[in-house]
Amino acid sequence: MLRKLAHIFSWVFQPLLMPTIAAALFLQLPFYTFKLMPIELKWYVITCNALFTILLPVLMIFLLLRNNMIETLELKKLEDRKYPIIFTIAFHIANYYFLSRAHLPGPYMFFLLAGLFSLILTLVVTNYWKVSLHMTGVGGLIGGFLALSLIWPVDLRLLLFFMFLIAGITGTSRLLLNVHTSAQVAVGFFVGFIPQLSLILIAQ
Repeated sequence: MLRKLAHIFSWVFQPLLMPTIAAALFLQLPFYTFKLMPIELKWYVITCNALFTILLPVLMIFLLLRNNMIETLELKKLEDRKYPIIFTIAFHIANYYFLSRAHLPGPYMFFLLAGLFSLILTLVVTNYWKVSLHMTGVGGLIGGFLALSLIWPVDLRLLLFFMFLIAGITGTSRLLLNVHTSAQVAVGFFVGFIPQLSLILIAQ
């Protein structure tokens, strides 16, 4: 039963979903830059994230699987992760390019840059060691919104509580499925968390 729940949580908190979830949360923050943003622009932001960080990476992973370049969709083996991460980096660069033309608030653009840096760092580490991509995704989400809570006068404690709860559930799920060690879960989290927290704070 626990393993079934772990599988469900692993799919629900899929790392590819995190940029789009982050975008949706950003757009709901109570600041005039977001409140005055036209609804068409908000949909543009969501659409770009959904296209470049979910749809295209998923399609590429299926193509890699079909061409026997990876063994499973879960990317359990270290050698299966290199090409998906490379293509994901390329798609994130495209996402940043298209969103940069929309003149969005600086902290959000730095959030995107930090996510890109985390992916590059993950690619480097993946040449030698397997870290949890799930935890990198949720760690980045937490790092970004923790930084926002420090630089903007907004109370994000409840949101951060649920994010940390999700991080705990996700990390536990990856351990129950025996796809990562505790060290890989922890390092994966900080690979996402530290760039987001530091880059957004430094940029302000």
